[in-house]
Amino acid sequence: MMLRAAIALAALMIAPCAARAADAPDCRLMRYAAIPFTTIADGRIAIPVGVDGHAASFLVDTGGVYVSMTPELAKETGRTPKEVDRWLVGVGGSLMTTAVHVDEFTIDKLKGKGIPVYVDTRLGVGVDGTVDPDMMAKFDVDFDFAHGLMNLFSQDHCPGKVVYWAKDFVVLPMEVRINSGHIRVPVTLEGKKVMATLDTGSMDSVMSLKLAKSLGITEDSPDLKLRRSSGSENQFRTYSYPFKALDMDGIAVTNPHIMVMSDAMLPRMGDDIILGMGILRQLHLYVAYKEEKLYITPAQ
Repeated sequence: MMLRAAIALAALMIAPCAARAADAPDCRLMRYAAIPFTTIADGRIAIPVGVDGHAASFLVDTGGVYVSMTPELAKETGRTPKEVDRWLVGVGGSLMTTAVHVDEFTIDKLKGKGIPVYVDTRLGVGVDGTVDPDMMAKFDVDFDFAHGLMNLFSQDHCPGKVVYWAKDFVVLPMEVRINSGHIRVPVTLEGKKVMATLDTGSMDSVMSLKLAKSLGITEDSPDLKLRRSSGSENQFRTYSYPFKALDMDGIAVTNPHIMVMSDAMLPRMGDDIILGMGILRQLHLYVAYKEEKLYITPAQ
């Protein structure tokens, strides 16, 4: 599931520059697309795409895996969902068991041919599908929240020569999970180094109660407030806590809103904080997938 034609187009665009720069590296960034995004009702972002000639709005989801669409869009484009061997868990815990075949998928002027797309029945109001790491990881992705743009750049550039919008910035080593494409970076919360997964598909930032306990926050901590509880034994619990600062090697998000959830609600989360849009939109993020570096400044 990738923009195969987009990659071919990128190669054609790069070739003349490479020929001229045979004797010296050309460190200029090559931008393939500058895509204005919209903020949907819950605070997440969506970009315009084309699916077999039909205009659609797709959620940008770095916490997803494969591109997906709603059953309504599949019907509109005349596609019949078919069962797939590999099932996926989608937004809100939905199970995706079917997919359709898209002849042409476009993002701005980039075109992909023959794209399999999962069908997700629980995407919610406001979007027709999702753009996920299987597509995004073929580019460098620049999230310019201050100007409402998602830029796609070539990955063929000089190492470290990507921050075009500021003189001072922070660079974090970035782990890209092999099976999912998820982005993990080291951060400091309450004085402790932890790993964080960047998830533009989630408005909220969350962490497990297990991780909170490693920070010295227990169910008996007076500042840990129970907000919701459900289940036959009240095992599904959500808490709030007044965190002071989330630090990214010198760039701090003060009073970050991070929900603490009982381990029963996040059985497979591990020890990562999930950083959602509430925190991410306060930053300017350049995701260099190939270089495995995350470049950060404040959003403004």
